[in-house]
Amino acid sequence: MSNKEILDLMIMGKKISIACPPKDKDGLIKAAEILNEQIESIPDKSNALILTSLDLAFKSQLPQEGNAISQTDEKSIGDLVEEIEKSLN
Repeated sequence: MSNKEILDLMIMGKKISIACPPKDKDGLIKAAEILNEQIESIPDKSNALILTSLDLAFKSQLPQEGNAISQTDEKSIGDLVEEIEKSLN
């Protein structure tokens, strides 16, 4: 018996289904929201996923501030980006 559940997310208008532990569900939903917000802010939609990934990776290296993303959210975003890239290829 697996302790994972299937989570359906919408990224760039595309449905992405990923398996995740129940404890990570809220973080992945928030990560998807952050990712979509970042993608929407980029005019060049053909490279939006790459540019958003680069921006989030860059921000993760900056000193942590009160509203910076947590390491858990950062990992969730990274996992989500990896899943999205797999599904787009």
